[in-house]
Amino acid sequence: MRTHRHAAALTAACVAACALAGGCGNDAEAWTLQGLLKKLSGSTPKQNVAMAFDPNDADRRREGILGLSEKGWGLREPYLKGYAAILRTDDDPLVRAAAVRALGKAKDPNYLEDVGRALFDKVDFVRQDAAAALDNLTGPAAVDPLCNRVLNDTNQDVRANCARALRHYRRQDALQTLIECLADKAFGVRYQAHQSLVALTGQDRGFDQEKWAGVTLPAAEAAPEEAGNWWDRLWRIGRKPSPEPPGQEPPAEARPEKEKPGG
Repeated sequence: MRTHRHAAALTAACVAACALAGGCGNDAEAWTLQGLLKKLSGSTPKQNVAMAFDPNDADRRREGILGLSEKGWGLREPYLKGYAAILRTDDDPLVRAAAVRALGKAKDPNYLEDVGRALFDKVDFVRQDAAAALDNLTGPAAVDPLCNRVLNDTNQDVRANCARALRHYRRQDALQTLIECLADKAFGVRYQAHQSLVALTGQDRGFDQEKWAGVTLPAAEAAPEEAGNWWDRLWRIGRKPSPEPPGQEPPAEARPEKEKPGG
């Protein structure tokens, strides 16, 4: 009797969870216990690939990108090229936001300019996600767009994220831009600018712009010499590096099909 009650409770829980998740569809199979459990278990890798590049459904593209970006193999090629193409061309801002977050998570410098261009997207939350992505994906090409948007963007969350991302750049132009940000009308922007200034300079002069006047970046410290005897160092120089452990591979069903010759 207890077993039957447990099964009934499980079925009821599945129905309730599925309803809360947005419904199970109109087909009869969806309302079977097997159909409900399949829905609650999430999409397969192959389904995520198909969803991410579905030309007819923006919600499916967004969900597919989010699903793929949770996997290590989904943050490598050829998927990154797909995310970048979606970021450049998709009409739906939620899809563009998912794509820029995926590129930031992947940290591939080949897509730094794509993410930097997204800082000029017409939709606020896409720009906000692009600025957050540039806190993970770093490189010299990001400095100019970050400095531009941290001073000129109309959205304070975008400006705050840009100010945070600038902490990665030991450059005088980045430093001066952050000092200018201390006069921003939004406290969140001033706070992130102050935090970045402290990170870059090792000094804390508060939130007053005048107290930061004339501050320069400290000289980079020389790398310490390797410890050990000379023969130990000589042995390390001549030693062959250990092979890298193999990376996580995508399931076979999610791997893109290779193009056939002449196809």
